[in-house]
Amino acid sequence: MGLARIAIAVLAVTLALGLVIVGGISLWGALTKDASKTASSVPEPSSSAVTPTDAGRSKRSAPSAQSGNEIDVQCLVAQCQIYVAGPTATDVIAHGALSRGERRRYTGTRLILQVDDASTVSVVINGQQQPKGRRGQQRTYHAPARSR
Repeated sequence: MGLARIAIAVLAVTLALGLVIVGGISLWGALTKDASKTASSVPEPSSSAVTPTDAGRSKRSAPSAQSGNEIDVQCLVAQCQIYVAGPTATDVIAHGALSRGERRRYTGTRLILQVDDASTVSVVINGQQQPKGRRGQQRTYHAPARSR
């Protein structure tokens, strides 16, 4: 009877230790994968945000094939809510508010921009001004543009 209890206790400790090791390896893999994905998909501040001196430029040339696509968004009212994602909607690049006159530029191979009110922003995709949406209309922009 005493030997069976010891064997069960050893088995339980071995199983618990195995679970801790497997969990640690999984966590390490997820963190290193996430860090490398973040480093490659999130643009650096100098390339993603347009400085105020760039705000006066009205026409931009289309990005080269190397840089991928470009979305330039400018807030036209007191505050605009935007969401920018990479190739998939789960690759979040930016999420938050822009102030009046604030302009941001995002570059990447595939970009998704979603705005809460399409009438509050000016959007330029790959050098082409996008039509303004209606007041209160939530709108999603894609770069490159999707086939309809």
